[in-house]
Amino acid sequence: MRLRFAGLVIFILLFLLAVAIQWPATALTPWLERASNGHWRLAAVEGRLWEGQGSLLARSSDAAPWEIVQNLRWKIRWSTLWRGRLAADINIGPGAALFAVSPGGVSLEQFDVTLPATAAVALLPGALGRYGWAGDLRARGNSFACAWGNRSCNGEIELLWSGAAVTEVPGRILGDYRFRLVGEGQALRVDLATLSGRLEINGSGEITGKGLSFHGEAGASGSDAASLDALLRTLGRPAATPGKYLIDYRETAR
Repeated sequence: MRLRFAGLVIFILLFLLAVAIQWPATALTPWLERASNGHWRLAAVEGRLWEGQGSLLARSSDAAPWEIVQNLRWKIRWSTLWRGRLAADINIGPGAALFAVSPGGVSLEQFDVTLPATAAVALLPGALGRYGWAGDLRARGNSFACAWGNRSCNGEIELLWSGAAVTEVPGRILGDYRFRLVGEGQALRVDLATLSGRLEINGSGEITGKGLSFHGEAGASGSDAASLDALLRTLGRPAATPGKYLIDYRETAR
């Protein structure tokens, strides 16, 4: 009886594996669009669910047109299944990452990926994703993992934002910036440092299920520093040091 039951289980598992192998890669298209709240989409998809390729499209809002971001390729690592993990090697343009799913949650490992800021920032909650960001965002790190259900994440991501600009701010690019994102359970700590540029912002904050907060200092430098005064006044209040502004930004999750 036990042998028959074991044989039936093996047959079902093999059948499901065969179905997954033959499942077309287009099955990922609606999943990605739902997971990104309608901001990312796959187009020109080829291959199977376990190995395929396509074009990653992004848009900043529901009314914005879709734009091609990068070519995307993926391939499942079958050897990880025996350890209770489903892992896939993902190539986004010249960048690469290992994406893994397990009963405990999801993780991103050994990643170094560059995306246009418009595509990446569109995923941010609230008004932050609608400011018309420009430039390139490079994300790199060894591991960042999140558990299912309780919004608990651990790990570290370094974000390098080069050629940063905002549609509402005229003139040259604002500068180059480095973000350090550290998962600390149910809170994501954010450290921001200015590497170069005419708009200097340094500070730290955190993102939780209750919302977002950031505290820091901002200032402008260069011959056109005066043109950024209006922006600096919206960012914060004047500090004791002339030309510097204290930032205290808070946004509550809805």
